[in-house]
Amino acid sequence: MSVDEDHHQTELLRSRVTLTYMRGAIVSLSIALIAGVLGVAYYIPALAPIIQKLGINFTSLRPIHTTFAVVFIILAGISVIHRYLEDVAPAIQPAERLRLRVQFVLWMIAGVGILVTLALGFFSGREYMGFHPIFSIPIILGWLLCCWNFFAHVRKGILCKPMHVTMWSIGLLFFIYTFIEQHAWLLPGIFANPIVDMQLQWKATGTLVGSFNLLVYGTLYYIATKISKNDSYAHCRLAYALFAVGLLNSFTNFAHHTYHLPQSTIVKQISFVISMTEIVLLTRVVWDIAAMVKAKKLSTPCSVQLFLTAAKWWTAFILATSIFISIPPINALIHGTTVVMGHAMGAEIGIDAMVLFAAITWILIERQEGKTTTPCNLDSNRFRNNIIGFNISVGALVVWLTTAGTITAVYRFEGLANPQWLTVSGPFIFFATGIASAYFLARLLWEWLKLLFKP
Repeated sequence: MSVDEDHHQTELLRSRVTLTYMRGAIVSLSIALIAGVLGVAYYIPALAPIIQKLGINFTSLRPIHTTFAVVFIILAGISVIHRYLEDVAPAIQPAERLRLRVQFVLWMIAGVGILVTLALGFFSGREYMGFHPIFSIPIILGWLLCCWNFFAHVRKGILCKPMHVTMWSIGLLFFIYTFIEQHAWLLPGIFANPIVDMQLQWKATGTLVGSFNLLVYGTLYYIATKISKNDSYAHCRLAYALFAVGLLNSFTNFAHHTYHLPQSTIVKQISFVISMTEIVLLTRVVWDIAAMVKAKKLSTPCSVQLFLTAAKWWTAFILATSIFISIPPINALIHGTTVVMGHAMGAEIGIDAMVLFAAITWILIERQEGKTTTPCNLDSNRFRNNIIGFNISVGALVVWLTTAGTITAVYRFEGLANPQWLTVSGPFIFFATGIASAYFLARLLWEWLKLLFKP
């Protein structure tokens, strides 16, 4: 085999790995979407009995929705990591190929098993980790293989590599720690103490979010370097500052969500300051990268620009609301209301998902270049209109959840029941905005799925 043929074979194999993880990410998001649509339909009295007759319980839908939404973020981030390995890694050797296959089988077993058992009503009740802990074994084994493959290629000179490599490296290792911590409730002494159990669950959930946030932040820097064809921004001081504060925040961000639990005041104050610093730095980074991409508009697909522009404005919105709802008296009012739900949804969809959507779209458009004379649907006016429609509908959903939750908080503080109009019309507004969001997301998913599963 000639050198050119060997190089082409290497590119082909690594490209398949990237697309395999991307397929897993998009399928996971599709599962989360279906569970979300069925879940929101439960809020309509006329539809709930119909769904129940089909044997679909709301108690199963929520953990399916949240679990596979997190799986999407993680798998999409890993697919971008493998796109990076296409740039820098040599040919896939037999040992690495075996590890990749074993990892894929382990995660397939875990994914199918989690979906089936959650649908049958077997769940742990833990946030983001609602599945039976038996499936944590193939997940962590597969993750160790993933780390092995990644560090085999980046460990040499890692301190000199761009910031996205550092973020991915720490994020992959950090996940192992937080994933183990998520299972502390299995220890009898912790499970028997509800306060300690809740404190640990909040802390572990915060660090879990921190680990996949690092995957997303790394993706953001990587896409910026590929589009701008310049990695100077991934070596700047701001990149290191965001990394340092983001990592520190991963250990402390739980505290300003647990004002209702016994803990030191100084811990809450430190957590508040660090978490606000992270979102301020992230806002600056996203705005800078969006401006950088816009400057490269002649070579950058408009749909990718649109996703990053959406992420820019969502990050600014999340910054404003984060500061507001983290003020202790306000946090005490809105805790347990849909304000928190809207905030979490805005952060995961508006920041994490938009960055990952931009990366997925860029990779798929790149794959299409030079292979066909037909214009790519991912950069068509129809696709861009779906992006706009999706952001508007999700914005309406988040605004409604924030409004409804605020009203509930005020009336609860006054010792009153919710106003009648909110009780009657609230579920229908939630359903309408949720279905509109699902509709536009489904249209985006369809375009990605057509390319990902194209023969």
